[in-house]
Amino acid sequence: MTHYILLTGGHTGLGLGVTKKLLKQGNKIGLIIRNEARKQQTISEIDASSRELVDNIDFFYADLSNQAQVHAVAQEITATWPRIDRLFNNAAVLDSNRRTSEQGNEWHLEVNVLAPILLTRGLQPLLENSADAKVITTVTGGMGGRKLRTDQILNENFKRGMTLYMQSKQAVLHLMNDLADSMPAVKFLFVDPGPNKTNMTQQGGTPAIIRKLLSRFFSEPAVGSQRIYDAGFAARFSAENRVYI
Repeated sequence: MTHYILLTGGHTGLGLGVTKKLLKQGNKIGLIIRNEARKQQTISEIDASSRELVDNIDFFYADLSNQAQVHAVAQEITATWPRIDRLFNNAAVLDSNRRTSEQGNEWHLEVNVLAPILLTRGLQPLLENSADAKVITTVTGGMGGRKLRTDQILNENFKRGMTLYMQSKQAVLHLMNDLADSMPAVKFLFVDPGPNKTNMTQQGGTPAIIRKLLSRFFSEPAVGSQRIYDAGFAARFSAENRVYI
């Protein structure tokens, strides 16, 4: 069966691994990316054995930090596709410091929380057109044991990017779980892909002590990609809803 599968962050890192796997299975893939350059980058990353399947990818353009563009891309997809069987909310940012979006919101809050919420709500009709729709949101085990601190997220003087990242991942889990109440025909799952060697974990937003341990303790990206894929398609999770994997 051909599935209609939409991904954010499906052009790089763990998401690219999921895209490659889904593409080889003959699915219809939709990637929300920022610009044409990222489209060409994605195509160049596709395995030679799957290059002829690139025609099965629809590229949609939006900057996830811009709410107007998130609304617009949801409308475009709704006008283009008949349904969505899987929505992977995988895109995220991790910055070393605090930034502000065009809307005036903290950067991690905007991209990691508000964008997936707005996108999922905007695509509700397509999800409800599927007989087996699932929304899979990538979170992190690093949020475990933490309280949701809105005083940190909303405090302009709070600068620690890693903490804001963890807070954003916890916030999106809670808000997606709340959104599920209004979408009873859709299953919502949350997946922790574990620590993997990706550009995000090796860039400035990750504390130096963690980066130094990457080569010894972090998994190859294929491990995290498989976990994300399994959240959407593994038989053992087929009946699960509103669970953390």
